[in-house]
Amino acid sequence: MTHALVFGGTGMLAGATKWLIENAEHVSVVGRNKYKLEQLRPEYTNNNFQLVTLDYKDSKALREFLQQTIRVYGPVDLVVSWIHSTSPDAIPLILGELQHQKNPWRFIHIKGSSHNLSGITNEITVPNNCVYGDVQLGFKIEGSTSRWLTHEEISNGVISAIRHNKRKTVIGTLHPWSKRP
Repeated sequence: MTHALVFGGTGMLAGATKWLIENAEHVSVVGRNKYKLEQLRPEYTNNNFQLVTLDYKDSKALREFLQQTIRVYGPVDLVVSWIHSTSPDAIPLILGELQHQKNPWRFIHIKGSSHNLSGITNEITVPNNCVYGDVQLGFKIEGSTSRWLTHEEISNGVISAIRHNKRKTVIGTLHPWSKRP
């Protein structure tokens, strides 16, 4: 990977973000919370990543960031996106901006499991030059109880989806939906 973008890469995805920083030539980590972004910095002395505080609900700022990062670091190879439904324009904007690239690229779309099942399993339309990877976050059933996934389980599942070019990944289980925590 030459140029990767990570949206929502702090918190539960911090392990996957750190793996990308170690394995890509350049990574831009985009988040809304500067404090959470800065938590990634102390472990790394290399300059192959940038931390970008940006509210991706702001379409103009997001578009400007995408155009600038492509000018500076070249075409994007990979986008890892955990953008919540409170920002409905962000993913279409990212897909639209990157559809003009000549090189193929991958979009790993992470979908959380706390609400309705249809929101996790729905598909989106992607440009012809994009390989789409759908990562659905479920839950774990342990005996007669269930629990949400740990940060480590989520990050390891996302890393696996990236490393193995998976088109569809379910981390944990989605069924039976009535058993979720």
